[in-house]
Amino acid sequence: MDEILKIVDLTFRYGDKIVLDNLSLLLEYNNWYTLINDSASGATTLVKIVSGLLKDYDGDIEFNFLNLNEKNLYEIRTRMSVLFDEVDGQILTDNVYDEITFEMHNMNFTEDLIERYIDDIDKYTGIKNILNKSTTELDHEEKCLVLLTSALIIKPKLLIIDETFSSMSKSERANFFNIIKNYNEENKITVLNISNNLEDSLVGDYIIYLKDGKISFNERVQKVYDEKLLTEETESLPFIIKISEYLKLYDLTDKDYYSLEEMVEALWK
Repeated sequence: MDEILKIVDLTFRYGDKIVLDNLSLLLEYNNWYTLINDSASGATTLVKIVSGLLKDYDGDIEFNFLNLNEKNLYEIRTRMSVLFDEVDGQILTDNVYDEITFEMHNMNFTEDLIERYIDDIDKYTGIKNILNKSTTELDHEEKCLVLLTSALIIKPKLLIIDETFSSMSKSERANFFNIIKNYNEENKITVLNISNNLEDSLVGDYIIYLKDGKISFNERVQKVYDEKLLTEETESLPFIIKISEYLKLYDLTDKDYYSLEEMVEALWK
């Protein structure tokens, strides 16, 4: 099995409160996972543990077949990129160039290699359009673009997105997801997108449902919606899934659709 992240029997407490309860999870290479959770489910805590920011936990974690520990933490961080929800708090420098090259300088990349990496990532993000801007002049979407560029430019094996794009419009989020998908066509990374918006789940391959500190399921998107595994989330189902259910009710189709384009094409045949 080609696994990129393996978590076994993970338990974490804040004081007497159990936040993650004997949680096990397996992510495989080159898949897009959407982790759906409620506000108190422990998703951000999970991300902080996996990225080495929280350490007082019970259980075992392997990333790319390396045990998550102090000895391997630096190497793991060179292969994993994590974006959190607080956008402004993640920008550390005064201009875009310094921001997107910050990690590469820490990893002792030569200037020639940095320039080649900028050329490579610009094909996906168009970052050169704002490369010379001050980070204080950026709007919210540009800040997110800088953070995404900084995450992808080091060519990670795993990209974790923790509600980073949640305040964007649907079209803005779609644009960022398209950037990641285009990048992934050539670079084959694993994506873990944490979101409370079920619309985002249609972008990916798998849905992970985290509730009360436990993984309820980790299943393919089609299975989740075909078998109605998200019964507690019925009111917030993606629009296209709701429409599919209505069409099936009136015998206008016998299947669920996962994109509007696919539905329109099928109905107009």
